Amino acid sequence: MFIGQILKTNNNRLLRVGESIRAVLAKHIMLNEVYIEELNNIIVTITEVQPSKDLRYAKVFVSSVGEDENKVVKILNNFSKPFSKIVAQEINTKYSPKLYFYADLSFVKANKINKLFEKNGS
Repeated sequence: MFIGQILKTNNNRLLRVGESIRAVLAKHIMLNEVYIEELNNIIVTITEVQPSKDLRYAKVFVSSVGEDENKVVKILNNFSKPFSKIVAQEINTKYSPKLYFYADLSFVKANKINKLFEKNGS
């Protein structure tokens, strides 16, 4: 097996694990299984999960409608332990990743770029 194949296999594995974590978190947030009063009437989207190579940590990127992303991230980080337990129960990995939530600002940045293109194109 070549080094490139080993790296590709590890990257695919991390992508699969990240997508599995994203699906679990999205399901439980949608079903409101961890009740968070501060997030009532706020739509939260888990956009991406990036697990570390050893699967001990995972960066969870979120966006929201109805509230500032940074406030939502702060609230979700306060509830990271219950979410980590849920992930541990549903995903079979050697380690249960500790979750850290981050604001996904890619949509905001993309919108700014589109506005610049529109402004310069007119």
